[in-house]
Amino acid sequence: MPDRRLMLITGSRKGIGRYLAEYYLERGYEVVGCSRQSSDLTAGHYHHYSVDVTREAEVRKLMAEIWQRHRRLDVLINNAAVNQALALLLMVPYEAAQRTIEVNLLGTFLVCREAIKLMLQNKFGRVVNFSSMAVRHEVRGEAIYAATKAAIITMTRILAKEVYPYGVTCNVVAPAAIDTDLMRGVDAEALSQVLERNAIPTSGKMADVSNAIDFLLKEESRAITGQTIFLGGA
Repeated sequence: MPDRRLMLITGSRKGIGRYLAEYYLERGYEVVGCSRQSSDLTAGHYHHYSVDVTREAEVRKLMAEIWQRHRRLDVLINNAAVNQALALLLMVPYEAAQRTIEVNLLGTFLVCREAIKLMLQNKFGRVVNFSSMAVRHEVRGEAIYAATKAAIITMTRILAKEVYPYGVTCNVVAPAAIDTDLMRGVDAEALSQVLERNAIPTSGKMADVSNAIDFLLKEESRAITGQTIFLGGA
C-alpha cells in the first residue's frame, strides 16, 4: 500500500466537508473532493471535481477518472447533503422533498455503489456515511430530512453485510448540531431545545467529527462495521 491513502469526500467545498478535506490533507492523505460548484481549496495532494451526486453519469465519470489517475480508492466520506424541505410537513413543496431525498439518500447510494466498485479491486475500503441527531429527536419541521438520514443508517447496515467479505467496512457518523450553512437555516431557539435532549446539550465541533472518523479509519477498526456513532449523546 502506498504511503498516501486516497480519500474521496463529497460536498467538500464548504462546511464539514471542507474541514475534513483540509484535516486529512494535513494528515498525509491524497484527497479527492467534489461538489456542484468549484472550490478555492488548493493543495498539492487535493483534486476537486464539479459533480452533482444525484446524476449517475457524473458520478460514474468521477470514479472512472479516479481509477485512471490513482488505481485505487481507500476511503469514502459521504458528506453531501441538503435540507430543502425544512418546514412543517403540510407546507413542504413536493420539489423540495424530492431534491432532499435525491441528494441525501440517492446521492449517498450512488456514490457508495460506484466507489465500492473501486475499493473491491484492492480488497480494502472504509466507507463513512453521514446521518444526523435529527433521527433520534424527530424534530418538527424536519420530517423529510430526518427520514433520509434514517434511511442512510438502514442502507449502510445492509451494505456493510454485503461488502465486508471483500475487505470493506461501512459505518455512519451522526453529528450533533455544528455551525454550518445547513444548520443556520434552523431556528436558534428550537435548536437549543433539541440540543437539551442530548447528553451534551451544546453544539458540536468539527473536531468531534474528525475524531470519530479517525477511529473508524484505523486498521484496528476492521471489525467495526454497520454501526452508527451519534455524537453529542443523541
